[in-house]
Amino acid sequence: MRVVALISGGKDSCYNMMQCVGAGHDIVALANLRPQHRDELDSYMYQTVGHMGIDLYAEAMGLPLFREVISGTALDQGRNYKPTTNDEVEDLYRLLAKVKDEVGVEAVAVGAILSDYQRIRVENVCGRLGLVSLAYLWRRNQKELLQEMISSGVDAIIIKVAALGLEPRAHLGMTLREVQPHLLLMQEKYGLNVCGEGGEYETFTLDCPLFRKRLVVDQTELVMTTDDPVSPVGYLNLSKLHLEDKDNNDITLPPTVKNALDFVSDLSDTVFSDLSDLEHSESELESIEKLEKEEKKKKQQEKELNPLLTYSGDKEVNDVAEVEEEPIQEGYYYDQAHLESDRHTVVDHRSIFGNRHGWYFIGGIVGEGSDTGPATEDAMQKLINLLSSENLRLQDVCSVNIYMRDMADYNDLNKVYLDNFSFENPPTRVCVAVPLPKDVGLILDAVAHKPSTSQEIEHNSNKERITMHVQGISHWAPANIGPYSQAVKVGELISTCGQIALVPGSMRLVEGGARRQCALALRHLTRVIRAVNPRAHIRSVVQSVCYTTHGSMINEARRQLERRTAGAIAQYASVSALPRAAAVEWRALAHTHNNRFDYEETGCNVGEYKVAITRRWNYENTVAAFVCNVATGSSPSSCQLSFPSEEACQSHRALASQMTTEEITEVLEYALSKLLNECQETEPRPAVNMRIFYQVWSAPPLPRILAALAAARARVCPAAACSCVPVLALHNAATFLSVSSLRTDE
Repeated sequence: MRVVALISGGKDSCYNMMQCVGAGHDIVALANLRPQHRDELDSYMYQTVGHMGIDLYAEAMGLPLFREVISGTALDQGRNYKPTTNDEVEDLYRLLAKVKDEVGVEAVAVGAILSDYQRIRVENVCGRLGLVSLAYLWRRNQKELLQEMISSGVDAIIIKVAALGLEPRAHLGMTLREVQPHLLLMQEKYGLNVCGEGGEYETFTLDCPLFRKRLVVDQTELVMTTDDPVSPVGYLNLSKLHLEDKDNNDITLPPTVKNALDFVSDLSDTVFSDLSDLEHSESELESIEKLEKEEKKKKQQEKELNPLLTYSGDKEVNDVAEVEEEPIQEGYYYDQAHLESDRHTVVDHRSIFGNRHGWYFIGGIVGEGSDTGPATEDAMQKLINLLSSENLRLQDVCSVNIYMRDMADYNDLNKVYLDNFSFENPPTRVCVAVPLPKDVGLILDAVAHKPSTSQEIEHNSNKERITMHVQGISHWAPANIGPYSQAVKVGELISTCGQIALVPGSMRLVEGGARRQCALALRHLTRVIRAVNPRAHIRSVVQSVCYTTHGSMINEARRQLERRTAGAIAQYASVSALPRAAAVEWRALAHTHNNRFDYEETGCNVGEYKVAITRRWNYENTVAAFVCNVATGSSPSSCQLSFPSEEACQSHRALASQMTTEEITEVLEYALSKLLNECQETEPRPAVNMRIFYQVWSAPPLPRILAALAAARARVCPAAACSCVPVLALHNAATFLSVSSLRTDE
């Protein structure tokens, strides 16, 4: 893309330009905002100290420079920015609009590392101008990033200090390489941001590999802003500079400048560390599993030498063979050979139920019609009508799940969806293709939250809706590629969008098998959750859903989740297709205090069917979730993904399809009673969110499932909003129904 680079003179904007070049983009112009009649301006948005040397950048790089005066101030300082007359952000809009008109740029390079305040405002301007934000330093580990800048030839000096541990008279004028040891020491001692993201210091770049000439400082003036004995503040006025020719002015990036694939080379966080990654790296996890395998082999050998030796929890050594290879099992997979005639009739079963805490669950909306566009319009109107019945708007929706018939019609669906959700900070979204009949375009469900009053927010500020809506391209996690957000947090609950294995820096699907896609998608999920709230993590996931495009991938997905979590509960479903032809997609619901959750595995027999439930609930019993699997086999928890023969498959199909309404009702009543778990709300019974995945070629027909749902509602939980969705396969070969549910009373 043709890129204009926002430059301040600092190290970050220069190194981000290098990242842009490394990603294959073409920097065609520079842009800068400067104060008028002042050496420095106390701006929320822009570094202005050192602005007198910016003119030399154009000559050093041989590029046109566009400059504007900062005439506005920070009028709108809220979490989300709206265009405001005389705000300093509008100065940036005016500048970039001029560059776009005169040079025809497509993207903007911005050196933001941590500040959501700056990121949101730059993305707002880019969105209004139809430009892409390129922020390759976003949420990089600052210690690693600083070393990378120095190793890559960014020669910058400190020109302002404003933090405990930094002294103007001692540190101003020092190079990054010279001051690095002291910065690391101050990080340990005072928690200083080593890249200066807390405003601790500012830099001015004298040279980098993109410069054909280097800048030389001839004369400076020390200006003390605050001569405080504990934390003095001062800056250098660069009163005189000149350019010098370089011995070699060829533009060649050093190998230390990584590209998008370098950051996912082994999915190791020792290669790319997020600001708050706590999990083991992929290589560390592999080492742990290797040691476990060796220990099991040792035990097996000891048992063979002495049969009297026993170990608790013994398994066959072969159980861990999946660690080394993709877990593709031999057998009969019916999910890839089902017939069109296997697709049961799908009827609209929409409902909406809310609780006294402002949560509303919407389920079972069916977009009717053979054409996806009109079917989506039908579903959207039904959603709007349900919301209106409870005095809600689309802007109150936190998350949306869409199960469409054909991923080839995604653009038709997305156009209608965008017309309805084109507002700021839209909900999270999951969109997958499932085997629907020809007269149904999609099934839709959603979760909404009614905004609290100002008094309620003042009394309980954590009920404020917080949205992670990152639109800039970075190496952190995939940018928004549609009208959805990465995550929405209300209270302690965090809902994420569906995450597939896109390489963030290129927005292309990572190459490799199920293991690689699972690991990268789960890393994205972790980083999004952590970015929303620093207390949260992948281990904070209360309930998750994993979609795969073949049942054989489910074991690998299960392994990847379980090795990162303790007591995770997940619903696994094989579907027809995923966005971007991905093999795996993860979606999660997390709670920021998940360390206070209990875990249980239980089950029962209903007629000839095996029922297994995993559930989680917090100590206060205000949040609970379960996943319930119904199978024809001997164990619903089995990891066997294929049938040994076609005969075994047909036997499963016959038994599953014969399950009666009364038996399905008994299962749902059993599962819902576990979910309610003596919850505090007794009158009326609390609202819950349910999803029933049914194996399209074997499960009982949908009318029978809906009749059982109605009976279970009447007896146990009247306010259960449910979506019934056909899928190709579930978490093992014998499972034909998978039910998940969530209750939140906070």
